[in-house]
Amino acid sequence: MPQFSFQRSALFTAIALAVVCTAAGQSHSLADRLRQHVQVLASPKLEGREPATPGNELAARYIAEQFQSIGIAPLGSDYFQRFSIPSRIELEGTNSVRIRMLLERPGIPREALKPVAIQWNPQQEYVPLGISDTGSITAPVVFCGFGQQRDGGLDEFAGMDVSGKIALILTGDPDHYNPHEPFRVNYSELRRKALRARRAGARAVVFIHPQGDSSEVLMPLRYDGRPPIGGILAIHAKRSIAARLFPRAQSLFTREQEIVKTKQPRSFQLPDVEMTLSVSYRLDSTTIPNVIGIVRGTEPAKADEYIVVGAHFDHLGWGDDNSLYTGADRKIHPGADDNASGTAGLIELARALATKPPARSVVFCAFNAEERGLFGSTAYVQSPLVPLEKTVAMLNLDMIGRMQGKRINIQGVGSSSLWKPLMDSLATAAGFEPSYTDDGIGPSDHTSFYLRGIPVLFFFTGLHSDYHRPTDTWEKLNYTGQARVVELVQRVIESIAALPERPAFTKVASSQRHMGTGPAKVRLGVMPDYADHPKGLRVSGIIENSPAARAGLRDGDIIVQIGTTAIRSIYDLMDVLSRAKPGEEAEIIVLRGPNEDQRVVLHAIFEASR
Repeated sequence: MPQFSFQRSALFTAIALAVVCTAAGQSHSLADRLRQHVQVLASPKLEGREPATPGNELAARYIAEQFQSIGIAPLGSDYFQRFSIPSRIELEGTNSVRIRMLLERPGIPREALKPVAIQWNPQQEYVPLGISDTGSITAPVVFCGFGQQRDGGLDEFAGMDVSGKIALILTGDPDHYNPHEPFRVNYSELRRKALRARRAGARAVVFIHPQGDSSEVLMPLRYDGRPPIGGILAIHAKRSIAARLFPRAQSLFTREQEIVKTKQPRSFQLPDVEMTLSVSYRLDSTTIPNVIGIVRGTEPAKADEYIVVGAHFDHLGWGDDNSLYTGADRKIHPGADDNASGTAGLIELARALATKPPARSVVFCAFNAEERGLFGSTAYVQSPLVPLEKTVAMLNLDMIGRMQGKRINIQGVGSSSLWKPLMDSLATAAGFEPSYTDDGIGPSDHTSFYLRGIPVLFFFTGLHSDYHRPTDTWEKLNYTGQARVVELVQRVIESIAALPERPAFTKVASSQRHMGTGPAKVRLGVMPDYADHPKGLRVSGIIENSPAARAGLRDGDIIVQIGTTAIRSIYDLMDVLSRAKPGEEAEIIVLRGPNEDQRVVLHAIFEASR
């Protein structure tokens, strides 16, 4: 990525002239300025601000230039705190599919046939998927239909011995079967199918498309922004070459049509087929920025204590795996409410406090790659630009542009005993009807600070039908309501800055829950680090009196295996917790020590989730 500078590009200048500059005589009220910021950040020219794209760079530069123009000082040599994220997958080493099978011939008994060897060509006949682990396996192949597994419904793994084998699974859904509809890559669904196969004991998955217009179109080789699934290999193959593995009496087409028509499983092990599958790749990284500035406090005794105010400025670009858009055509996801609204609020809070600095210092953080999993805020707390022990509070603005009536949701109020009475006083006086959530853990950047023992508040005006869709556009925002939220947050900052003592941190009991991919039946009691780690899942904190605490897990441990399941990410942990039962004992393998090379085996007994 090129270094950022403050010389405007021709593209950026065009955006600024078209959107930011106001006509003579136009009002410069707070609501107007918020709208102008949102129009820039949600402009089609920025293409949804996906990390590691030119649009994301332009957004970062715009925020930095706003900070500079209103007199916000950088904390370092410039406004950018750079960090790396995985951005692209590149094949390396051995990637191969070799098959040994009996090839049927008319008139020749099966027992008289001799095995033949077949090899598939990578990126021509098949492609490894970014959800895949790396490694090799030689095993029989089991056809598992569409990989469905529903309570009280179709279970295509039931009664099948898939343990240690390779599952051949159709993409898509038998309930929405349309052979003439272009296939839209949905990595979330592929992950769910691969996880089901892993639960059944499979070691690898070969995905193929259903019969139709897209049956020979390979999925792109790309990184989907989330960690690979531990312990299972995954590839996508052209339908025509996979169909040759089926016996004539049990053809792929016939089995597929039977599943679609009857909604009954037609799974079976392909006779006399053995596959050797190897996947090897590397994840290349790209450097991207958080944008950070500071207003220094005015009281000498308090100026070296800091309030962090944050909002993430990235979004989904043209629609990544988090998109809820179901159309066939790719479209820009502008992210006007999510989270151009919070970023605009951050800029205007900086403007207000630069004019009248409070007693304590205020750090303004525009975080990047939040949609990928809190990458930007995690990078900040791992390498803070002001000491975390001197950080008294973190206030987060995420989706503050769709206020309905007087309603606002404020989360994290349980993270300090001061928050509830303070917010009752300020929100009520400002005419809001607030609702509260105690928990300091939630799906936004305040989580990274809460896990480091910092009191947090998260301001949010609610979900809506345009969330994570191309229809989240600038003209749908309530800018008057957004301005009211910003004014409320300003009063909160000023009140915290003037407190004689810093707010005391409180651990919230309900933080025993996790952000994850599905309901957990049991709890372990770890607070996970949501950033990728090459070896496993790093633990950021341990809940007191939890199974993890009793088992001896520690902050900083890297969980690499629970039972027989390899742990590479939060999604693997949630998969284990969704399958485990209260009272069940599990062996947990962690890496520990300054070099993460001490292998420790622990034993935990799961408890029912609360």
